[in-house]
Amino acid sequence: MPINDFSHYQLTWYPDKSNLPRPIYKSLLNQLKTAIEQGKLTPGTKLPPQRELADYLDINFTTVTRTYKLSAQLGLTYGIHGKGTFVNSNGIDPLTASPLTRTIDLGFVASFEQTNYLLDNILNNTVKQGAAHLLTYDSPTGRPIDKEAFRNYMNWLGVNLMSSQQILITAGGENSLTLLLMTLFSSGDKIAVDEFTYANLIATAQLNNLQLIAIKNDHGGMNVEALKQACQTNNLSGLYLMPEYSNPTGKVLSNARRKEIAAIAKKHKLKVIEDDYLSFLSKVNPEQPLKLMEIIPDQTCYVCSMSKVLASGLRIGYLVFPQQFSQQIKNGFFNTTVKTSTLNAAIASTAINEHVVQQIVQNKINLAKQVNLLFNQYFPFAPTNQLTDYAFFRRLPLKNIKDGPKIEPALAKINIRCFSSERFQINAASNEHFLRVSLSASKSMEELETGLKSLQQFLQHNNLI
Repeated sequence: MPINDFSHYQLTWYPDKSNLPRPIYKSLLNQLKTAIEQGKLTPGTKLPPQRELADYLDINFTTVTRTYKLSAQLGLTYGIHGKGTFVNSNGIDPLTASPLTRTIDLGFVASFEQTNYLLDNILNNTVKQGAAHLLTYDSPTGRPIDKEAFRNYMNWLGVNLMSSQQILITAGGENSLTLLLMTLFSSGDKIAVDEFTYANLIATAQLNNLQLIAIKNDHGGMNVEALKQACQTNNLSGLYLMPEYSNPTGKVLSNARRKEIAAIAKKHKLKVIEDDYLSFLSKVNPEQPLKLMEIIPDQTCYVCSMSKVLASGLRIGYLVFPQQFSQQIKNGFFNTTVKTSTLNAAIASTAINEHVVQQIVQNKINLAKQVNLLFNQYFPFAPTNQLTDYAFFRRLPLKNIKDGPKIEPALAKINIRCFSSERFQINAASNEHFLRVSLSASKSMEELETGLKSLQQFLQHNNLI
């Protein structure tokens, strides 16, 4: 029987106890979906804590947990680490799906999809030459020709892979990260991350019962002393970083900082995941810093996705890892993915070998320069560094924040989709608040300017900037 008296402590949602046929989690999910669709649960509403809802319904705690996870996967809700589960503003997946038609998307970091037409000739020629031979189970880890094309791409970036480093062709960055978290770590392991980090990594870590340890940042990214302290006070197993342009903060690790962090990782034998989702930015980074996998190759797994480089729908990524992790990574890959589409890999390889990738990257860099100039007109005080001129998104600091999760629903009411820092937050006690403003998803410069102008007016009216 429930142990709490809910006549005194009110829940934000009271499901119908008498209408929970088995399986209970599905019935509960249907009630949640109906409550949202009927407006009984409005955007931004914080759902009851899982244990309290389970107590009220007199059901198992894990049943509510399963319901909340499924609701997030369906885009009905989203979770903020340390703060709870909230009703999503658009009733869709908050980080990946397309917004409502009238909404200007300043949330999802797309890849300037208007450049996709540059792949048309490659796509047409691939089909004309016959692609049936690419639709088999052959070469599950990737054909040698496709791996060699990736080596060529890395050479273009100024990186020479070692012969001892293994290459696995994956179905994109997400697939690579999920594979690494599943295979390199065990339930309960602790992984050091930036205090604001990639939201999908947070969700995947939770699904695998991994604990993310937030490391304080300074203007140059992950603070070295804070990482040292964490290594001394926590039994850390791994370290996750986006050195080139961290999502969501946009911070860039200098060459010196990378070497300092690598030395700590080496001393404490941390398994390092280097997420290089905007790999081509190293071409415009004036310092030309080393990749972490170049500094400590025996401990680093390097993730290079083609979603931002070529096209988001291509779903191709490359995972570079040391020999010591080979067996467990490959076993995990075979048992979860089996193999990546050779057709997609062939398209990426042709784009690299025929230098179309350079053309696409240059187009995206030019577009990024234009949208950042526009962003600077409306938000000249926003932080800058050596790569913000080429950024796909920007960090916009906010002030006077009392309830961060309510910002997104408020913006949705004026047809602006934007993500607040709480989505990416590991340590709920942090006093830093900002918006991650995407500049790469709008269909035109006119649409982007309309969105930025509306965002500026909203933030000024509410004394947030």
